[in-house]
Amino acid sequence: MRGVVEPHVDLRASARSIGTIVRWFSLALLAPVPLAYAEGESLRPFVVSFLIGLTIGVALERAAPAGARVGAREGFLIVAAAWAVAAGVAALPYILEGGDASRPVDAYFEAMSGLTTTGSTIIVDISSHGRAIVFWRSLTQWLGGVGIVVFALALLPRVSGSFLLMSGESPGLEFEKLSPRIRQTARRVWSVYLVGTLFEVALLFTGGLVGLAPRMHLYESVVYTFSTVSTGGFSPDPHSLEGYGAYAQWVVIAFMVFGGSNLGLWFLAVRRHRRHLLGDEEFRWYLAILVGASAIVAAELYAHGAHRLAEAVRHGAFQVVSIMTTTGFGSEDYTAYTQLALFALVILMLVGASSGSTGGALKVVRVLIVARILRREGRVVVHPEEVRPIRFNRSVLSEPAVRSVLAFTILYLVLFAVGATILMADASLREPRISPFEALAAAATNLGNVGGGLTFFGPFGSSAPFSDLSTVTLSTLMWLGRLELIPVVVLLTRSYWRR
Repeated sequence: MRGVVEPHVDLRASARSIGTIVRWFSLALLAPVPLAYAEGESLRPFVVSFLIGLTIGVALERAAPAGARVGAREGFLIVAAAWAVAAGVAALPYILEGGDASRPVDAYFEAMSGLTTTGSTIIVDISSHGRAIVFWRSLTQWLGGVGIVVFALALLPRVSGSFLLMSGESPGLEFEKLSPRIRQTARRVWSVYLVGTLFEVALLFTGGLVGLAPRMHLYESVVYTFSTVSTGGFSPDPHSLEGYGAYAQWVVIAFMVFGGSNLGLWFLAVRRHRRHLLGDEEFRWYLAILVGASAIVAAELYAHGAHRLAEAVRHGAFQVVSIMTTTGFGSEDYTAYTQLALFALVILMLVGASSGSTGGALKVVRVLIVARILRREGRVVVHPEEVRPIRFNRSVLSEPAVRSVLAFTILYLVLFAVGATILMADASLREPRISPFEALAAAATNLGNVGGGLTFFGPFGSSAPFSDLSTVTLSTLMWLGRLELIPVVVLLTRSYWRR
């Protein structure tokens, strides 16, 4: 028919790929079953959820014939929708368990917080839940750490448009393959992730056995490791890591630093040469910011008599690393810190971890490039004839790459402000009443996938007091932050859907 513009996106091929990802993801719902059986807990939340997820996945797979081609447009849709659908499947155990996260809006919040490794929780009393559901909570973070799409690509024998999917899953300056085969790249990323996981479990469990980490048994070691290497922050204890001793806290600090760094660099450093890690400009700045910010917070704690020097250094480093890597653990309730220390932590919420990591927020590389753009513009004002390219890792960045960084940063800050505005407007009509600073912190923690916030939604608190509108807003911010905005923004453009 004349005047009708056909969609330029193959929805059936997209649905098939989403279904494949969801089908494989659903298998993870069986992982807590042995634990639930051993603990005498109900198997129903996981078995029924698995069957529902499997049904959804198979139904979507049958939307298109095998071999349907996935292009760039489909890649953006698949990545964005796969996260949204997977979070819905991951929410089912909470609904079926019938605890304080059983309302669909609350269950979806908890599941989205897990998969996006945000770590914000709607649960008020974690001790009222079975060990299997708490295990599932942390497992969702571990699976979401390097991405459910990357997870699927590592397992599946062949997925059409896999490079486009992985690029959409990890948007940034440029996606770097570790192998000519994208499936091999996904497996190498997961191998680094898995080795780090096993290493931390061994260290924590050993510490518990010899008495260095009180109450750190095998279950706690596994659950905390899942939430550490993924920079997620879910904890089986309402007081996070406060009661586990200095040894466990230092181990967790080390692996939060690992999770917040570029996993691809670790692979290259181990397989080829350590210069790939130490020679990376972003990695050096990442460490420098962590050390500098830790010194500031530790000095504040020591100067105000909150701790002796060694304890001030440990707690200062723990909170800084936890916030900057967007993990969200707490070694103590940092909401009682001085205004300077809290301000430093909020700034770190915006900066975030390294590109190619399990962390969120703006990422160190973008902050560095924006700073260099501002410096260049300052020089151009004085010397308008000067041509000064932006360099990173001794390479000149193309102007399109520079513009994309600026566009992402501006969009991130706009969405951060919009999210905070919605939270403040909603709070003005109902409880809980929150200050502008608290609204900004809530928006920053969820958009940046940080988790720990201030006041009632701090490291030992819960987001349960938020209204349904605010809860949905926070869930959306988590989703946007984990996808790094670009796939979703592309979907909202008219040109995406038209030829």
